[in-house]
Amino acid sequence: MVFTGCVGAPGSHCGNQGGLPITNTGATPLIAEKPYITEAGNKYTLNVPRVERNKNGPTPNWQNSDQVDFSHVYVASEHDSAATISAKLASGLDVVL
Repeated sequence: MVFTGCVGAPGSHCGNQGGLPITNTGATPLIAEKPYITEAGNKYTLNVPRVERNKNGPTPNWQNSDQVDFSHVYVASEHDSAATISAKLASGLDVVL
């Protein structure tokens, strides 16, 4: 088990002496969190977290993300071809699958 950048990570797993190996690091050297969608007042926003270095613990929502209005987002479906999605990206839109 690996705990990186976690506050309060266990020193051993469930008291299992000599069992599962544990690796703890004080901070995550480089992390890119996954994007997420928020809604407020019937308005959707794509939140794209910025890359962080030497992170330890959580980052509160919206404090480290670029917010993209959905007028600049293409929501792809299973019917879209790779060419269609590539064209949307090339035109400057963000794409949500």
